[in-house]
Amino acid sequence: MQVRGTHARKAVDSIMRLRRVRRDVNAEARNDVDSVLSYFEEMVGPTLSRAETARLLGISHTALDNWIDKGDISVVLTPSGRREIPLAEVVELLEALADSERVSVADVIRERRRDAEAIPEELFLPPRRRRPRTHRVSELQALAYHRLVAQRLDENLVSDARRRLERWERSGRIDPRWAAEWHKILEKSTDEVRRVITADSERGRALRQSSPFPGSLNQHERQRVARAVEERVAG
Repeated sequence: MQVRGTHARKAVDSIMRLRRVRRDVNAEARNDVDSVLSYFEEMVGPTLSRAETARLLGISHTALDNWIDKGDISVVLTPSGRREIPLAEVVELLEALADSERVSVADVIRERRRDAEAIPEELFLPPRRRRPRTHRVSELQALAYHRLVAQRLDENLVSDARRRLERWERSGRIDPRWAAEWHKILEKSTDEVRRVITADSERGRALRQSSPFPGSLNQHERQRVARAVEERVAG
């Protein structure tokens, strides 16, 4: 049963506190923190309604819808057909407000947009080949996305991926064979995980189709990657 209203606010506050604690603890303690973090994430659910999101961010419903329409805040379509905001997106926005001198969601969005545009393409687009390998656009976008994730990969992002994978297993969103494969990968060193998720190979492409790293980049970074890939393919 997902919580709403005041209970959701308290649960989201707990998620944010636990994420701050997790930054400065050792691997053993991080596992304990992640267990509690998963509990609160399950309590809230994978998405929040637009009304709930607006309340949590302290903005009007109209402002939220405007940013959604402009592509500044991501939405997902729930099984019931409602447009809702991913919990990770809301937490990221709240953390950005709490961890800096930004005074409004508008400030955060402007900064995210500016920072995304400043990312050099060579950080995520694979090098051009003298004899180009043929990629479908979706495959190239997935590769570019994971190349950028790899640039900032750390234990916290890997922990997030593990917990996301576990949620997918409980809800039946991933084939058990691929889940088992990803569990093995996520137990490896960060360097090895980085190598696997950026491998431009048949296995790498197959793994990225069920990757537990969505949400590792913010909305503007995802748009930056998608646009750069489209421009390369068109060129």
